[in-house]
Amino acid sequence: MHFCKCLEVLPIRVAIVHIAEEAVELFEVKNLEELKDEASDVMWGIGRLLGALANKPYISVWGDTLHLRKVEARMAEYGCVRSKRHLKDGECPSP
Repeated sequence: MHFCKCLEVLPIRVAIVHIAEEAVELFEVKNLEELKDEASDVMWGIGRLLGALANKPYISVWGDTLHLRKVEARMAEYGCVRSKRHLKDGECPSP
């Protein structure tokens, strides 16, 4: 699958911050479905960190399936890997 430019190699520090942000959301969940979804987001973040260490956008890790499905659905719907709240005027923010 082709991804937008938002899925570029991250600086290691940025990847770590993303994992921390997702970890906070993980501890705020209220039910099992949210827990699975947020855990998958954390695993995606770990894959992004591993990718940063290997100079790649992402390295697949165990437990990232739910997040990967979200990314694929976003690409199909509006052409960006990011959630709608990160779009600029409804468009992918990457040039």
